Amino acid sequence: MTSTTYTAVTFAPVQGFIEKSRKLRDLYGSSFLLSYLAKAICNAAKDQNMTVISPALINVTQGTPNQIIIKGNFTKNDAKAALSKSWNYICDTVKQYIEDQLPDFQDQFHWQRNWNYTKSHTWEFFWEQSQVSIEDVRKRLSESKRERDWTGINWQGESSTLSGFDAVAWYGMADKTHPLNHSIPEQTRLIQQFYQQLDDKVQGGILDKTEQLSIPELIKRLITLPDIANLLNNLTPEEIPSVEYPRSFVDLNRKEQSLYTGWFQGDGDNIGKYLADQSRQLEEDIALEKFSRAMMNWGRDLKYYLPPLADPVPKVPERRLPQPLLNKDGRIIYAGGDDFLGVLYRVPPQDKLTAKECLDWLFRFNNNIWSQHKVTITVSIGFVWAAPNIPQRDVLQHCRETEKLAKDNGRDRLAIRILFNSGNHLDWHCPWWFLQKILEDYQDREGKQNWTHFYNDVAVLETRHAFSKDSDQVAKALFNIYFPHCFEDLKRNMLPNNKEYQTPILPDSEPETLNDWVRNLAKVGFQIYA
Repeated sequence: MTSTTYTAVTFAPVQGFIEKSRKLRDLYGSSFLLSYLAKAICNAAKDQNMTVISPALINVTQGTPNQIIIKGNFTKNDAKAALSKSWNYICDTVKQYIEDQLPDFQDQFHWQRNWNYTKSHTWEFFWEQSQVSIEDVRKRLSESKRERDWTGINWQGESSTLSGFDAVAWYGMADKTHPLNHSIPEQTRLIQQFYQQLDDKVQGGILDKTEQLSIPELIKRLITLPDIANLLNNLTPEEIPSVEYPRSFVDLNRKEQSLYTGWFQGDGDNIGKYLADQSRQLEEDIALEKFSRAMMNWGRDLKYYLPPLADPVPKVPERRLPQPLLNKDGRIIYAGGDDFLGVLYRVPPQDKLTAKECLDWLFRFNNNIWSQHKVTITVSIGFVWAAPNIPQRDVLQHCRETEKLAKDNGRDRLAIRILFNSGNHLDWHCPWWFLQKILEDYQDREGKQNWTHFYNDVAVLETRHAFSKDSDQVAKALFNIYFPHCFEDLKRNMLPNNKEYQTPILPDSEPETLNDWVRNLAKVGFQIYA
């Protein structure tokens, strides 16, 4: 009897590639590129009549997870060739597009060598096989990722204004960067001239006059242009994956428009345990493929559930109609199965989006939207209400930290971070079952929903050092005053060892933990509802 061979493939960097994003357009472009490359590997395996177990193959590119599990002997050379072919074609397409748009520089383009470096050294590639199980091959892949497969490039010339790491992409980057040939002021003038002319050609505010981007950053920015998307779509499905390009793209100018934005990043809880349980009833590969297909379909449709949302939430989204997407208050950056990232916003002349509106949508997300995939797993989400002056790459880092806060404090919950322009922030977390109840049942001493009283009481008690590390009695008494209908729930479900019927509210029994939770509730609630 021949043993089944399982192949696992991935590439890196993922988070780093996404986080080096200054604009929402960069964020979408980087997420799309990662998904696009993963889909190319899946297609190559499928062309060899192998079964792609995860991600389940459906007709969507954006959101494809980049860890790929294949049933069959998909060789390392074939997998790496699929990644390289797809990435090389993207690079060549963007490069040719730029050169075609700037005929005045036609005889001055000396940057092929730099594009070749980008083709060869952008991605780390990892591949493993096992004849034991899917779980075993995934463990092997995780082990191999610890041995990095990365080559650094010693770039010459000015550094990108976005990352400060890679060299600025421009037509003379291969032969005009040596200080003996061209002075720094002269290089700066030529680079500015190049970007000004490129901006004039592409229009639409794609490029900022203060920006000078590296080759990967330029690819991420320009890949969202319809012209380039159309160039990629001219290929047949056998040659390259198809592009799913949004019908409209609104780029935010958060700083100039003083726009607060709500960012949410989430992940399903205890997926490994769920799959292990399912594998006792089904074959391991069938269980994983079924799970992957359900989550990929859910991720595909998530953008249709952005606010404003009908009441009740429709079971089948209007995915065939373009108009609902145009009116949505936000965008899904990626939804690659059980993990997802999105941003909620509203642009002028519409009324500014409020944190309360975001929270109202998140209530509905857990109650109605998450369950659409019909997989019995919970979800942890980090929500960041970000001030306008915070750089987008910093906001993304805060999203990761806030999601981790939700995971570390017990899962099955929402963690909220209020992020101020100064960079300071407030955090609070709560399990889903208690979240809406506690926030909507709040009442001050006059029976109104004015969070100022609660906030001021906490501030006064803090100045008097009333919250002791050894006692949580003050916190409990304060909670009972402002949340009288929730106090019994707090007592019954406060600790992990008291699982009467709900997810525990707190991760441990230390008095200081409850003290901090109540104090932060007052501060975060005040910022949301004041």
